[in-house]
Amino acid sequence: MHTFSNRREFLYGGASLAALLAGPDLRSVLGTKLPEPLRALVPGEAVEAAGLIGELLGLEQQAKALRLPPSPLAFHEGQLQVAPEQVYQIAMPRLVALIDRADVKAPLLADKAGNLLARLHRTEYDPPDAWFGDAAQPGPLGGTTGLALPVPARPLRFATPLSGDDDPVDLVLPSGVNLPNTAAPEAEEILPPVATSLKYDALADEYAAWFAAAKIRPEFRESTDWHLTMMRQSRSRYERLGKRLGIPWAFIAATHGLEASFNFRAHFHNGDFPLSRRTRQVPAGRPPTWLPPSDWESSAADALRLLGFTGQSDWSLPRTLYRLEAYNGFGYRRAGRASPYLWSFSSLYSRGKFVADGKFDPKARSKQCGAAVMLKLLDLAGELG
Repeated sequence: MHTFSNRREFLYGGASLAALLAGPDLRSVLGTKLPEPLRALVPGEAVEAAGLIGELLGLEQQAKALRLPPSPLAFHEGQLQVAPEQVYQIAMPRLVALIDRADVKAPLLADKAGNLLARLHRTEYDPPDAWFGDAAQPGPLGGTTGLALPVPARPLRFATPLSGDDDPVDLVLPSGVNLPNTAAPEAEEILPPVATSLKYDALADEYAAWFAAAKIRPEFRESTDWHLTMMRQSRSRYERLGKRLGIPWAFIAATHGLEASFNFRAHFHNGDFPLSRRTRQVPAGRPPTWLPPSDWESSAADALRLLGFTGQSDWSLPRTLYRLEAYNGFGYRRAGRASPYLWSFSSLYSRGKFVADGKFDPKARSKQCGAAVMLKLLDLAGELG
């Protein structure tokens, strides 16, 4: 029996199956052909993906029937055109907007959207290395002490090294930005490849130079504009939490986007839904003391304390980027690759990703906006501080 090798194929198959089952109207909307795996049989995962697409459309119709107020987070609302490879990129902001619209006036509908968003999140989510007991993996703060709780072991992950088949990436250093031990460039200078060191002191200048050189890919401009709107709208909520914990609000916002797809009805740790129950995925059973009704802020505080992000004094840009990369894992860096967790949607990343089963797929592309890119959006808008 055929099984999908990764979630990218799963979503493609699901969208195609939705087109096949829904008749000519939806088939013309999606504009896809049935892929080879679905010619042999109809796998259960494809049925689930098709159901996800249908549920999103149904929830949007319910919101319309209830005449819920519009949301500034609206994204392609009312449009049915969804390319198979864009299911997460398109559906995630639409579900966040649904939750925003229904939060006060239709909480049951908001819960349905939150549950669907959690399911969608799992199609793109790969748990960070920091949730696993890898003694060789430097922790988010640069030490090797790891988490202060029992965690399952995960084999050391290593992405396939770059090859001639990889898409070229222009790593251009803007004028006036210098790397250590190099003369000031007369014109634009090509950035060096990703350093394989895991020590912060050896990487700080690289983070600063890459951040300065990163450009938003034009094909993702609409999506990145939405991310900026989302962070702006939720800034006060992130700021209140950050003030309690001594963590910059932008760091919390970017982590929330990657770890839970901005779902305020799910756990900050990993996007598990609902908040009334403890987490089920790694890290499971969090928070340890948890009685419903329970709130997002308490879940987020538990996750951030657990990782040791609280009480830190250095939140400079390079240190922030180092913590983000260390939290997700250095498997990309060990192979000389740019981490999509930081640089997805930018000129510094093209393809290559650890897929759901923890294996690296050199052809897979992250559908999530990278954390460094989210910070770059805020920086360009003058709102990073």
